[in-house]
Amino acid sequence: MPKPYFDYQQSGEEANIYIYGDITSYPWEQSDVSAYRLANQLEQAGDLAEINVHVDSYGGEVSEGFAIYNALRNKNAQVKTYADGFVASAAIYPFLAGAERIANNVSAFYFHPVIGGTYGYSEDLREAADELDKLTEIGLGAFTNAGMKEQAARDLIQSKTWYTPEAVLDMGLATSIQKGRSSEEASQSVRDLVIRQMLVIPGTPPKEPPKEPPEPPKNSLLSLFSKI
Repeated sequence: MPKPYFDYQQSGEEANIYIYGDITSYPWEQSDVSAYRLANQLEQAGDLAEINVHVDSYGGEVSEGFAIYNALRNKNAQVKTYADGFVASAAIYPFLAGAERIANNVSAFYFHPVIGGTYGYSEDLREAADELDKLTEIGLGAFTNAGMKEQAARDLIQSKTWYTPEAVLDMGLATSIQKGRSSEEASQSVRDLVIRQMLVIPGTPPKEPPKEPPEPPKNSLLSLFSKI
């Protein structure tokens, strides 16, 4: 069971990573995830065959998103990423690091250009705007590595809106959509469980329910009434 917000679990050559918080270089809160912490754990892990990355995050610092993306891509392992909830802003980059990128059927994706702020004279603000544009352009590499055309990726980032799992699959950013059991299947499982428990007497093995109701004894009241 993952810990809140961020967790790294390893069993042999398989690692499971949960990014469920904000991505930041200064993790002040329990919910914060830093690229340094994740990269350090991957480095200490040694050889890995498979890395599963689960993402549910509003995003954070784009530089940290880049760093997590590169740490995962540079590891000699099969990387699978999962959209467990929101995959927004800088959290897009850890998700795009997977060779397999699996969106849950109840998940959402948000794209936008790099955001920043500064204080100064007008030339300082113009320079800062140019730098933000450059960072946005640099980030396009993760999208084109996933198979998107550069202009299509640029248009997507500029859209500043939410996308469904189906839309992200159509764009090639997700490689598949994982669907949970239907409500009918789930309720049927619960029904079967309840019925099985009702048929079991403590201390005795479970019995199969009779296929047909037994015939009443000949001298029973029911037998008498049936002859009237």
